[in-house]
Amino acid sequence: MVRQGKPVRYFITTFGCRVNQADAAGVAQEMEAYGYERTSDVKEAEVVILNTCTVTHRSDVDVRKTVARINRDSPDARVVVTGCFAQRDPKAAAQLQGVSMVVGNSHKHRLPVITDQLPVDEVGQTSVVHTPLNTPEARNLPVEPTTSVLNRTRPFVKIQDGCDARCTYCIIPYVRGPSRGAPPQKIVTAVRKLISEGYFEIVLTGIHLGTYSYTSEDGTKTQLNELIRKILTLPGLGRLRISCIEPMAFPIDLVRQASKDRKLAPHFHLPLQSGSDHILKRMLRPYQGQDFINLMQKIREYVPEGCLGTDVIVGFPGETEEDFETTINCIKASGVNYVHVFSYSDRHAGTGRGTPSTRLEAKVDPRIIKDRSTRLNALSRELWQSYLNNQVGRTLSAVILEPDARHPGQMRALADNFCKIECHTSLLRAGSPVNIRITERRGERLVGNPVIN
Repeated sequence: MVRQGKPVRYFITTFGCRVNQADAAGVAQEMEAYGYERTSDVKEAEVVILNTCTVTHRSDVDVRKTVARINRDSPDARVVVTGCFAQRDPKAAAQLQGVSMVVGNSHKHRLPVITDQLPVDEVGQTSVVHTPLNTPEARNLPVEPTTSVLNRTRPFVKIQDGCDARCTYCIIPYVRGPSRGAPPQKIVTAVRKLISEGYFEIVLTGIHLGTYSYTSEDGTKTQLNELIRKILTLPGLGRLRISCIEPMAFPIDLVRQASKDRKLAPHFHLPLQSGSDHILKRMLRPYQGQDFINLMQKIREYVPEGCLGTDVIVGFPGETEEDFETTINCIKASGVNYVHVFSYSDRHAGTGRGTPSTRLEAKVDPRIIKDRSTRLNALSRELWQSYLNNQVGRTLSAVILEPDARHPGQMRALADNFCKIECHTSLLRAGSPVNIRITERRGERLVGNPVIN
């Protein structure tokens, strides 16, 4: 179906994780197929779509600020709030001044049709389209790999959505629904199309990626390892990068494959969340700190020069100074190269009770959380700079991202091991593969020269 009449210009912005970015690309693809016209200038848009995140309190604040800014800069635009904040608390989203429609993740795949039905003349009226995702029917919601890239040089292809885990701090199962995978043939077709369009690096992403599984009508079951092996055989593929995988679902065969095939990026991100067994138990994480250390050391055996990253939540209810120090020691022993630090915040679903952690006792003082976050971020910088120092003198395989606005005559690039590089060249186009000889570390980045064969 295609909408009738003059094309309506829309603007889309997204918040949060790679899955959300892949979702935004999918929404754009569907909007344009339906007859909408995308603009990169929000002031030109008649419809503004906010694809929201809600993983932390800060995510919600960012959405509220953006809505206020759009009301100021584009007062006549119809604002549509979709994504995880819209799914978690549609009432709160609808109460934001200037919002015309709220569409939960439950109906995001129908956004073009729903937006087309949005009344133009009902000023002050907010429509809400939302269904809870804690129902058996939610397992049938589609997962569609997209080939739209929204101006990215590295397309994100969503292959999985939802989560069946019940970590006590996490709102994601409530806003994304149960775990489900995209059909493998659709994924392969999407990747093949992106390769044909000249994209060198493609990123596979999902909410709980390690649980990817799809059973076809004839009973054939495809899991993550098999899917990746199939994609790696596609002619013309430059590099395949895998997004975050939970440690309890990490297939060790993945790093065995990375050790044999340079097309699979030697970069793996596994969330620890805490190194304290006491806190991990309260989080309902099904492993202990030593299990994480053992897994990361095993991965390092296969990719000794690869990049390993993790996530940690600071200030989970009941976290003592001893628990925090145990986490610090676990990070050091695991050999990770960087840490994404998240300050704990209670998450409440607008249509029901909050996550189980909201009901736990022994909440940590926000001042202590801030102090611990500062200390852990300092450790992360130390680990990352040490890893970067070890790259000096090496030649890294990279992809050009964009011109470096701060340094004329240079391009920003991303190496296979996730290092960001300032490359001394202005002759390569964005998306081009390049080998770069690293000459120095500059802050949190590397600097180098392209190797001309």
